[in-house]
Formats: sequence, C-alpha cells, structure tokens
Amino acid sequence: MPFTVTQKTLERLEWPRILERVRGYARTPLGKAALEAGEPADTAAAWFEGSLAGVRERLAETAEARAILAEGGAVPLGGVADLEEALRRARKGGVLAPRALREICVALAALRDTARFLVQKAARAPRLADRATTFSDHSALERAIETCIEASGEMRDEASAALGSARRESRRLASEIQHRLERLLGDAETTSHLSDRYFTVRNDRYVLPVRADARARVPGIVHDASGSGTTLFVEPEALVELNNRHKQAELAIEREVIRVLRDLSEQTAQAADAIEAELALLAEIDLAFARAALAEELQATEPEVGDAGIVRLTQLRHPEIPTARSVPNDVQLGESFHVLVVSGPNAGGKTVVMKAVALAALFVRAGLHVPADAGARVDLFDAILADIGDEQSIGEDLSTFSAHMANLARIVNAASPRSLVILDEVGAGTDPGEGAALAQAALEALANTGARVIATTHYGLLKEMADVDPRFANASVEFDSETLAPTYRLHMGLAGTSSACAVAARMGVRRDVVERAQRLLDREDRQLDRMLSELAASRAALESEQREATRLREQTELVRAEYGRKLTALQERRDTLYRAMRKDMDRAFRDAHGQIAAVIRELQRGGTARDAARARQRLQQLEERARNTEREAGLSSETEAAIDPVDWHRARPGDPVRIAGGGRGVLRALPDRRGRVVIGIGSARITVPLERVGRVSEETDSAESSRGHPAAVAFVEAERGAAGEDETESGRCDLRGLRVDEAMDRLVYALDRAARARCHRLVVIHGVGTGALRQAVRQHCAESAYVTRVEDAPPEQGGDGVSVILLD
Repeated sequence: MPFTVTQKTLERLEWPRILERVRGYARTPLGKAALEAGEPADTAAAWFEGSLAGVRERLAETAEARAILAEGGAVPLGGVADLEEALRRARKGGVLAPRALREICVALAALRDTARFLVQKAARAPRLADRATTFSDHSALERAIETCIEASGEMRDEASAALGSARRESRRLASEIQHRLERLLGDAETTSHLSDRYFTVRNDRYVLPVRADARARVPGIVHDASGSGTTLFVEPEALVELNNRHKQAELAIEREVIRVLRDLSEQTAQAADAIEAELALLAEIDLAFARAALAEELQATEPEVGDAGIVRLTQLRHPEIPTARSVPNDVQLGESFHVLVVSGPNAGGKTVVMKAVALAALFVRAGLHVPADAGARVDLFDAILADIGDEQSIGEDLSTFSAHMANLARIVNAASPRSLVILDEVGAGTDPGEGAALAQAALEALANTGARVIATTHYGLLKEMADVDPRFANASVEFDSETLAPTYRLHMGLAGTSSACAVAARMGVRRDVVERAQRLLDREDRQLDRMLSELAASRAALESEQREATRLREQTELVRAEYGRKLTALQERRDTLYRAMRKDMDRAFRDAHGQIAAVIRELQRGGTARDAARARQRLQQLEERARNTEREAGLSSETEAAIDPVDWHRARPGDPVRIAGGGRGVLRALPDRRGRVVIGIGSARITVPLERVGRVSEETDSAESSRGHPAAVAFVEAERGAAGEDETESGRCDLRGLRVDEAMDRLVYALDRAARARCHRLVVIHGVGTGALRQAVRQHCAESAYVTRVEDAPPEQGGDGVSVILLD
C-alpha cells in the first residue's frame, strides 16, 4: 500500500523546513530539484520510499554516506549544471553552444570521478559503490569536448585543421590591415582630416574616424557615424580588398566552428539518454550524502525498522530545536499499548513531543536517520493522520470546533492498523463535559481500528482511560512547582496536571484573580490535581537524587581511576629505584672484590708484618663500606642474622633447618669429621659448615613476622602428590612431575591463596628439565595481577630450577 500524507499535515509538522535543510547540503541541480516543495504526490514520489525493503536500503545508503563523511571524504559532485534543456535540444538535432557542451563535459567528468571515488570506498559503502558501477564509459565524448572547447567556452584552434588554418589566415590579414592603418595614421596629410588618431572596427571592417567636413578628403566606404554626426567611420579605399579577404577568413572560421559544434552535438545526442539516467542516479547519490550530512548535524542514529507498528525512541529530540536547547525524551508506542494520552501544562512541550514522533515516522520513510539515541525503532506506517492547530475557516463557514470535528471524522474513517494518528487537544473548543466524552469515544474508535495514536489533552476523563483500558497509556510533561515553569521532560506512565492557575500566574495574571480561580475549582478535581502535582514533585525529587547519585558514582570512579594511575606510577618508580639501587650495589661490591683481590695479590707476593697489618686494615675498611652501603639502601644483612644452634645429638636427617643468610632447607646428612653437613634445597644438595646451620623454631618465625618480612620458604620435598593448603601457606608451590596445564592450575590456586593470606613471597619449584615449565610459569606471572616481579633463586637455593615470585 502506498504511503499517504496530506500537504497540510506536512506543513503542520514543518516538513518543508526539514527538506530545505537537506536541500542546503545537496550539490547537484537534480538533487536540489527533488527537494523543491510541491504537491503531496510529487513530494511523496520524490522523497518517501514505499516498501519496507526500499526504506531499509535507503537508510543503509545514508549510513554508508555517513561513514565516508566521518573519514573526511567528499564525493566529487561539484560543478554539475542543469543539463535538461541541453540534452533535449541535442535529441532534437539542434546545435549546442560551446558553453553547453563544456557543461556536459564537466558533468561527464563528475560521473567518472564519482564512480572511481565510490569504488575505492566499496568496503565501507558497498551499496553506493554498486550504484556507481552502472555508469557508462563516456570518455570518448568527454575527450572530444575537452579537445575542442576550452574551460572558458571558447573553441580551440586544435578543434580541426581547417579551423586552425582559417584562424591563422584571419590573424595574418588583421595584422596586415592594422599595419597599413598605422602607416596612414603616421601620414600628416591623412591625420589632418581625422577627428582622432586611432582606428576601430565597424560591421566587421577596419575603419578610420574621419571628420564629416573632410569626407571628400579621405576616399573610401562609410560604415557608421557618431551620435553627433560630426565623425564618419570610413573604410579607406586602399584597405577594401584586404578587409574583404579578412571577412572571408572570418566566415570560414564561423562555418568550421558550426561544423565542429554540430559534430559534438550529434555525439551528445547519441549518449543523451544514458547521460540523463546517470545524472538522475548521481542525484540519488547526492541526496544520500545530503541526508548523511543532516544526520551528522542532528547527531541522529540509524533506526531499526519493522512492520509491527512499534515506535521506541530513546532520547528523542525535535529536529527543528537546536541541540543545545533541546530536551530529549523517551517515547514508546505500539507494543503493550496503542494509544498514548499526553497531559500536562500549556506550553509544556506536549505538542513538540507529538510532532517529533510523527517526524520520526516521516524521517524513516525518507531514508533519514532519526534524532534519537542508539537502539531506536520506528516501524513503517502507511498513513500519517493529524489534527493539529487552528482549523477555523471563514470561507467554508467553519468554526474552530467544527473544523476540528470535520477533520476528526475524516481521520476516524481513514484510520487502519498501519496508521499513525496525532491529535492535538482532542475534543477541545466546546463544553468540557461533551468535549471529553467525544474525545474518549473517538480515541476508543481509533483503538478499535488498531491505529497507533498520540493525543494531547487536559481532560481528566481521558487521563483515567489508562486505568480501565489496557490499550491506553498515560504520559505527562513535567512542571516545576517551585519555578512555576515547565521543564519539557516527558514521563511515561504518569498523568499530568494542567497547572492552569500556575501558568496564568507566570504569564502575569493578577494574584487575586488566580486565588479566586483556585477557590472556584471543584473540590474533587482540585484534590486530583493536587495528588498528581505531589506525585510529579516526588518523582522529580527522586530523579534529581538519582542523577546526583549517578554523578557521585561517576566522580568516584574517576577518582579511583586517578589513584590507580598514581599507584601504578609509584610502583613503577619503586621498581626503577630498586633496580638502580641493585646496580649501584653490584658495582660497589665488584669494586670491593677487586680491591680485596689486589690486597691478596700483594700479600702473596710476600709482604712484611706491617704490610699484612695494612692489608687487614684495608679489608676492614671495605667491610665497613659494604655495611654502610647496605644500610643506605635500606637492606638488612641476612648473613649477620642470628640463628638458633642445632642440638646435633637430637638432630635427624629430614629435619627442617635454617641456613645463615635466611634460606631454609632439609637436613640430609649429619656433620662429618670436618664439621660439614649436607642440606637439601629442593632437588639440589649443598654442603655447608655446621656453624652456618640453625634450627627452625616458632620464635624465629615470629621474629620474622614482627619485623614485617615475609616468612622464609622451606624448600622441602613434597611427599604429597597435590598442592594442599599446608604447602601454599608455607610459601612454597612444588610443580615437579606435572604437565604444564596441571602445573598452571596448581600455580593459580597457590597465587590466590598467597594473595588472600597476604603473603609477599612465593617460591615455585619447577625443576630444570627442558625449560618449558619454567617458561610457562614466567609467562603466567607476567600476566598475573598479583605478581610484582619474578627473581631467579640463588644457586644454593635451587638456581634455574626455582623461581621466587614477589607478590604485591
């Protein structure tokens, strides 16, 4: 079924102003002509798409054009003129003027450039590119016109050999004539009879200005006279033959120019139909970009379009209200209800909302994106029926109410399930009781047809319809009871008060008049209005609190993000300083070792007791310097940490022990004759002096905890096959003998438990093997949010087979 809408409805919805805005973005004559205001049939044919598939295609083309505009691209349409008259003349066999042919050349270049441009953008605009690929190849005609006619519209000498020869002959003869005239002007006898010393052209002949009283003195042919008659323009007799030959050359030029123009016109006539069709297609492409430009200006969105009569618009804005002043609103219609009754104060925005919905339906038919947020849906309607504004007609003897009733009767008779009906102040203009009853009956009749209806009203009877008929729903525009001014915000599901007395007071009606009106109001109506006002005020307060809560939440998130960035920066700074400190310490210790080696070499070369004393003093100085370096770096000397002595009479292999320097291990063998013991650390075994081995006691663990240092991790071989809670709590995770995926599961579990226990150090035993498990551990740690860094274990604590993970 074709789309129908009356011209009066389009004008009441201000649709011509929308077309004018789109027209301002169009660049081709045909594109602008399609947007000219005309009869409804012409407007619908030029603008409104008939089918659902066509509407979706046009909306998609608009989206493609927007994508190109967003990239900063612009289709090369400039300079295309209106060629309708030129093409019609060419078809009839007429000879086109050089300027008309030049305009055709420019249009052909625009077709070529547009096709090339859109084909290059095919990835983003496949539909527009497909349209452009249908353009014919007019390069031969374009080159022919370009070769013959300059951009100024003048015929080139290169247009033909005959034209070039004739023009050269004409220029030679003109030069010769001018040379002879200059000789005559240099002759004193001749110049004495002239009114001035110059020559000119009359009737395409070179002449001299001779005084009328000296006519007989200069023999020749008179071609013209001055306005006063005192000067005669005479062609000297000596130049007649040269002028004749020059005139013949000019005639030859004219004949050749006409021949060339006729030839180009014939070529144009052969391609006229194709050119005309392609210019029409070019206009459609132009309109797609014009629609896209308006969509960008309105910050519009491409809506979902269906066939179920659903309207769902989030943050809908009226396109004729500037974005900075517009108050966006959420509007729904056609899903759970078919009739939306909008109430509220006068000048509160009821009609604006209603018009915005109707314009959204027109936008979709025209392929325009709607001024709403993403997620908008506007289904197709076959007709938009409207009763808006004053319909009074003196000529037709219609009062305002009569005119509205006549229009309402037409709407009720024409409505269908695929109609969108908008009624402004339905039933107004007569007795309120009868008007409300007529309005209710009309709305019920429209609901029975299945039409989608938006009606504005001040009648309490219509506001109550939503409570008794599920096809109806209320909406209201908000009124600020403190400022006595509308806020233009629409609230779905809530009836509004007219607030007539408040509006009258705001408009300047005397206070005593307003107070008297309030006293005259019916008590029940007054209570209903007061209840609705209080409900609206409560809702406004709740929404204000919600907005404030949202603002505070956003502000909190911003502050949290800022502190997160600062914490990350501090951690990076800490790590940087620590690495620099370690480098400085390593360099200092290397220097110290070098100096010690030098002292030892001096002693080995054989020194006296005094030399030995000096060497000892230097060593003590180096030791003191190393201690100072550690203290300045904030580190404690683990080598000096006190250890509890082991009772070797009770010690047994397998006991946990502590090694001077902070490491832990398992006693593997009792002291030998030289006082050395074997300690197991992971899979490694080391031999150390027994005085460097201490027992592990609860006091030692407590002391470490009280100093704020993480508990030393015992590298005890696990006799369990899985990582239990005891293993994780001891700061150790043994992954030996596991596949990589199993090992990662155990590592994730161990890291989680270590983080919950606020453990700052976790030792992972993965063994050496092929190195795959070690690499997997390092990779997981690099991606883990718990891990600050990973260090290699010292050789005496497992070396490459152990990774020490430092947690945040």
